Amino acid sequence: MTGIDLDQAKLDPASVFRAPKDVLAAPGLSREDKKAILIRWEADADALLRATEEGMPPADNRNPGEMLRAVHEAIERLEAGA
Repeated sequence: MTGIDLDQAKLDPASVFRAPKDVLAAPGLSREDKKAILIRWEADADALLRATEEGMPPADNRNPGEMLRAVHEAIERLEAGA
């Protein structure tokens, strides 16, 4: 295992990784761990997108739609075996 705090990554992926694609490149994580992290990130991005649509802008100026797209792309790459 690497220096990645797996529990923290599964709880708040954005606090451990800069981008969803970084999860794919993380050494020492199983495919299942990577998928769990990305699924959590997907849920977080989806919640942020809904909040933004309801008039609550994100605190960090990130585009939640773009983040959700990046998460979906990473999940697709993981499932394709990349």
